[in-house]
Amino acid sequence: VLNWPLGSIVSQGSHAAVAAIHKFREDERVKAYLSDVDGMHKVVLETKNEASLFKVADGLKQQGIPYYLWVEQPENTPTCLATIPVMRSDLAPMRVGAGCDVSWFFHTCLRRTAPRLLAETYASPCLQPTRTAAFSIGYSPQPRHHSTVRGSPTSPRHERTSDRDRDISFAQGGGSYRHSSTKSAETRRDGRRDTKYESRQGAGPRALHSVKGLVRHTPSANDTQRYLMYKAIHRSDPNGVWLGFNGILNNKEWHKVTEYDIIRVLQIFNRQYAYERSPETLNRLKTVVEVTERHGLRLKTIWAYNELIRLHLAEGRRDLAYWIKQNIESNVYGPDVKINVHTYAALFSDPSIDGLPDLIRLTNLYDEMLRRNIAPNTQVQKSLISAARRTGEHHLLKALLDSTNLESVPHSYSTLAARFAGARGQGYIGLRKLNPPLAEILRLLSYPVIKDNRPIPECRTEDGSQGNIKIPFELSNTRQAFFIYLRSAYELQIHMHIIRREGKFAWKLLDDLRRNCYLPPTLMLYTWFVRYYSKRKDIRRLREIYELMMQDGVSPNEHVYTKLITACMFTPGDRLLSVLAKRVADKHASQVGDSDADMEANGPPSEAVPQESGLPAIPKDVIATEDVNSLVYFPSECIAFFEDMFLDHGVKTSDIHSRKLCPNVQITNAVMRAYMALEKPAMALREFNRYCFNQRYLYPSNNPPDASSQQRYTLSLVCKMALEAAAMLGDRKSSQRIYTDMLEWGIQPPASR
Repeated sequence: VLNWPLGSIVSQGSHAAVAAIHKFREDERVKAYLSDVDGMHKVVLETKNEASLFKVADGLKQQGIPYYLWVEQPENTPTCLATIPVMRSDLAPMRVGAGCDVSWFFHTCLRRTAPRLLAETYASPCLQPTRTAAFSIGYSPQPRHHSTVRGSPTSPRHERTSDRDRDISFAQGGGSYRHSSTKSAETRRDGRRDTKYESRQGAGPRALHSVKGLVRHTPSANDTQRYLMYKAIHRSDPNGVWLGFNGILNNKEWHKVTEYDIIRVLQIFNRQYAYERSPETLNRLKTVVEVTERHGLRLKTIWAYNELIRLHLAEGRRDLAYWIKQNIESNVYGPDVKINVHTYAALFSDPSIDGLPDLIRLTNLYDEMLRRNIAPNTQVQKSLISAARRTGEHHLLKALLDSTNLESVPHSYSTLAARFAGARGQGYIGLRKLNPPLAEILRLLSYPVIKDNRPIPECRTEDGSQGNIKIPFELSNTRQAFFIYLRSAYELQIHMHIIRREGKFAWKLLDDLRRNCYLPPTLMLYTWFVRYYSKRKDIRRLREIYELMMQDGVSPNEHVYTKLITACMFTPGDRLLSVLAKRVADKHASQVGDSDADMEANGPPSEAVPQESGLPAIPKDVIATEDVNSLVYFPSECIAFFEDMFLDHGVKTSDIHSRKLCPNVQITNAVMRAYMALEKPAMALREFNRYCFNQRYLYPSNNPPDASSQQRYTLSLVCKMALEAAAMLGDRKSSQRIYTDMLEWGIQPPASR
């Protein structure tokens, strides 16, 4: 459902209608329709979603009716479908009465239209056969829903709500209000009466509590900024809340604002700051408090002081936060203001917690909660676990993990459970335990999937750690947010297995991640696997990783391609070489065992027959050496990865002057070695020329950085291979140019033979 303004919705139909008329302008029905400009008439019908829009398009295609599907850009969203003017009888399967031409507009369900206006304009059917008919189908024509809450912007009397006119209570374990009106019914402007309604979670105008999927209220000039602000609060839109709050000040509607309104605004911005740590959000919080103080609005509930504690801690003014706590304990704000679990949750939300003194202060608060018989919620437990992990207090961390569990989170709060499981998983990783976090992941899979499918454009990690994912607050309770947290928990496990050199377990977890999470693994996760298998020269696994990246739509970066290409041609160290030699020796031992078994079964073998060429037999140690060499260098695979890199960037390998892709010196070295191993010196010389052209393009007035960095040795090898390739081709001109480049770069050329 798209929340677009009325003007944008009308323009969708206009785009589709004009496009359909222009595309099929030679059709006789279009010409007849345009001949009577004053008699144009159109039908507007509704489709509930994008799938039903395409279903209508398929039906029109089967009937042979020309149409035009408008796709709005840059959103790339199909919004409207328009046909040419046709008779209703031609659209009988669409259940439209016969007797006139119809120009159809099928558009997806768009909120904030003007259903009454469209319904009043196009309610009566057209009976003239020479004109086209029109119906409004975007929304059903329903009367405006008026609020009956006293003091609501849409109620007949805009008067300030007093404390005795509303019953405010709080849900156990949560910080949200429950608001109920003390009046059973109230007369509306049109003389009708609303029935009594039950208490609903959340506060604000009653129009916010409409049936899900329907928008009963049409914005009009009579709507106040306070009403619009509550709509933004209802959908957790901080920017909308800020616009509504500014509108209250600009339109001089402050006399309608209550303490409850300020608390809801502070809650929204404090939660946004907890998710995003944005300085802009902190400035908004300060502005709300300053405006409240300037207008003399007195705060009288514990919920307001809890939000002030969060604000002062976010500002770094810890002394003011604890001063408020002391005043609450001393009954400075009245006997009705009592400390609750959310007060301690606010004190635990300090973003500047770092070091052992802060941890001691938090543990004292935790002990104080237990002495007062206040059960800690998941926010308190999560903050304390994170603080103990950062300070390295493993005994306290183990005690906290043993005393808490994921089952304390309600089954309907999937995203909250995922965040709590992420904090516990990091704690277990700090204790070098991998089985409990895996059990947490499996328990997370039993939570219900959230239905909100809004996409998250961007997410990143805090301080480079996996698990502290920064997601926009307004999208923090979406389906994609839950799976982002789930993927982060998987990646944390996989990373630890890779660090422990447990490739089999890491590979198994990768399969589980791709099976249980609809989001693809991140590029960082695949980079870990590429690094792991490239060090071990496991080219088969590297090829599988690359194919998985292509299947998941994860584009490798330059670092990944460098590891893939260089892994095929680098010379291993003594340790890895001994491992490869042992692998070849075991292979030959098994072959010898098989030959001994055949000899016992078939008798002694016949004498060896000399080869037709007359060459002597190859010794066994040389055969083993050649087998090891085949496990060390993979020139064909190296060239294949190299060509895939160019294909991924849309560049031909033969175009050495392309500026879209500039291979670095490591890639150039590996590819030249591969071509020389395949006895293709011309191709090796081509890659050297490509590298030289890119370096002159990137650094026209200076020497390439590789000539004066740690890659200087690699660059000297590249130049020597280029000289060897030019000598094999007998290209004296290329040899002279290579000598000149080496002298310019400060590389000592080899002595001429």
